Amino acid sequence: MRDLYKAYLKSRSIDEAKLTKFGFKKNKDKYTYIKDIKDGEFKVVIEVDKKKAISKVLDNFDESEYALVDVEESSGQFVGSIKEEYEEVLEKFVEKCTYLDTFKSPSAKKIISYVKEKFDGELEFLWDDYDGAVFRNQDNKKWYGVIMKVREKSFVTSTLKRMKIDGVISDHPLLNIKDFSDDDYIEVLDLHIDKEKSKEVIDYQNVFPGYHMNKESWITIILDKNTKLKDTYRLLDDSYQMTVKSGAFIIPSNINVFDVVSYVDNNKTFVWHKQPKEAKVGDLVYIYVGAPYSQILYKCEIIKTNLKIYSARDMELKLIKKYKNNEYPYSFLKEHGCSFIRAPRSIPERVAKLLK
Repeated sequence: MRDLYKAYLKSRSIDEAKLTKFGFKKNKDKYTYIKDIKDGEFKVVIEVDKKKAISKVLDNFDESEYALVDVEESSGQFVGSIKEEYEEVLEKFVEKCTYLDTFKSPSAKKIISYVKEKFDGELEFLWDDYDGAVFRNQDNKKWYGVIMKVREKSFVTSTLKRMKIDGVISDHPLLNIKDFSDDDYIEVLDLHIDKEKSKEVIDYQNVFPGYHMNKESWITIILDKNTKLKDTYRLLDDSYQMTVKSGAFIIPSNINVFDVVSYVDNNKTFVWHKQPKEAKVGDLVYIYVGAPYSQILYKCEIIKTNLKIYSARDMELKLIKKYKNNEYPYSFLKEHGCSFIRAPRSIPERVAKLLK
């Protein structure tokens, strides 16, 4: 006899509405499915009720259980062929009658429903163990949330180390447990956070530094009965907005290679070599000039795209504004998470709003 919850359904739940369609017969609160295998010599029996889901193989000759299918060491052509047919039946049952249901806490289920309703987002499982899933912005595929099952012991150990570094204490019940089992798991939600807001938000009571993520730009929320859902929804909204396209780009330039200052200062409109892939007419472009300036010097608007002058795809820009010296230096970009500017890149909406 095989316990299907242990063998197949650790991260799945049974959809009772699909059992009858699959071929199960219901008797009171119990569903039973029978499928002949091995040319009718044997049959697979699956039984499902509110407490358990089991399967077994019976010999049709005398209704005795053929237990060798559950013995890993059993081998041979005969038993091997029965095992193969048995597994095919069970795999089809899992495919047709169950659904992924990794995250069990009421808070996790409410957050999943919230994301589906507000952002039309579905969990995307990227790892084979199904212990973690991401929410993506469907426009650009960027993550704005990660739900995970993590070991309590690992989370607490990591958090206590961080608390010691930050010189803080917490009376959160989880952080005051002395003994942990390796089988104890919690569910957590990781979200993007603006670096400027992270210190205000992280309280080591409801919100913690990012677990398994960059601790300066991600936060972690424990999903349990103590989760403050309204606050979590607000933080989730903020995280989503950080992945929204702004229609603004930053492009780098090296004055030692090309005198961009003279070029832009002397032209109201000008052609720029290689436009960003997603750029379109009306988008804004901020030109970052490297050393000795090391700052954003120009704000421009794209007025033509896909020109073929210097490369296969160039753009024409119109100068809108030249910034004062040190108005938006590299330190500003680094502070707001835009430190990588070796190539053209889009600017998060939150940062674009700061560039006047």
